[in-house]
Amino acid sequence: MDQAKRLRELVGQSEDRARVLAVASGKGGVGKTNLAVNLAVEFARLGKRVIYIDVDIGLANADVLFSVEPRLHLGHVLSGEASVLDALTPAASGVLLLPGCTNTRHISDLEDTEREFLIRSFQELEAYADVILIDTGAGITNNVVQFAVAADETLVLTTPEPTAIADSYAVIKSISREKGYGRIRLIVNQAQSPFEAARVSERIRSVARRFLGVEVDDLGYILTDPHVPQAVRRKRPFVLEFPKAPASSCLRSLAERIFGEEEVVARGGFLQRFRRAIQGVLS
Repeated sequence: MDQAKRLRELVGQSEDRARVLAVASGKGGVGKTNLAVNLAVEFARLGKRVIYIDVDIGLANADVLFSVEPRLHLGHVLSGEASVLDALTPAASGVLLLPGCTNTRHISDLEDTEREFLIRSFQELEAYADVILIDTGAGITNNVVQFAVAADETLVLTTPEPTAIADSYAVIKSISREKGYGRIRLIVNQAQSPFEAARVSERIRSVARRFLGVEVDDLGYILTDPHVPQAVRRKRPFVLEFPKAPASSCLRSLAERIFGEEEVVARGGFLQRFRRAIQGVLS
């Protein structure tokens, strides 16, 4: 495919490595994929080359929110039917999506040769992109921990609901138990006000500091906004469908904050960390 050929040429020219962000949540229904999709769009609008990898195995649905119908997906890459570059699907604002699938085994259940093949495939993506955004599964599975530990930063999403707060803390705890994890940053979704968001964030961060010895960054919040479910029903990122909505303004602030910090750079070696993370959770 012409796309794959063009990307391979860019890979050969690139000496940089992507900044890898994992998006995680302790439970489903808190808006993780919707947040990740809209962040990807905003990163692209900031001039970044963005690859979105949907590894929410079994419940992958980023393609629905991007309103695209992929011909190939992660399952085809794992089976050897397609290269990872051929499997990328153009999506909104120039984002390239590696779609997940609903019939693939858990990544930690793959054979050693399959896992190494996946790692080598991802290497091509790391060389091409400015940012790789990994949409992990909800909950505290090996899959979530592996990608979170390997990423430069993990964005943990919660809502003000007590169960979501408890589960987001559990995710942070699981990540912090592994060696070599990167920066952990908290986002409060569906907040009624900045005050509520700050209260929820401080509660989680103070408990993590006290009982885990972990510093969690307060990255920001997204206000409750009726435009968000409207955009979901239309299968469009809300930052594009309703650019002036309160949630879109919050999302833009998050994206600008992430890439407005020049001192925060990619740690490099995502693939080596991913390999170690897999070995760690399987041992």
